[in-house]
Amino acid sequence: MYKYGQYCPIAKAVEILGDRWTLLIVRDLLTGTCHFNELERGLPGISRGLLAERLRRLQEMGIVVKRVGGNGRHRTSYQLTESGRELQSVIQSLLVWELNGRLRNPTKKI
Repeated sequence: MYKYGQYCPIAKAVEILGDRWTLLIVRDLLTGTCHFNELERGLPGISRGLLAERLRRLQEMGIVVKRVGGNGRHRTSYQLTESGRELQSVIQSLLVWELNGRLRNPTKKI
């Protein structure tokens, strides 16, 4: 995680969410994926260690809560907190922004 050392709200948000994979993890949690192995399968290329680290960081920031067990099973799940669920509009805005960019100039490579 990179710290910008600024009081700007955008810089603070980037400190929390700007690491690679973080928003993709939140995206998957928003769509109902909640178990570690499911998250890992949905994010080809992420290592188990990095996924665990990102989930820990999201817990520390109050975006994700870790639940152990449930329904008589000893299985850990991850759920978004209210703060985490508020990121849905951010992710939707990024989706629309990217789709609009591709439609304006579909041959441009990034």
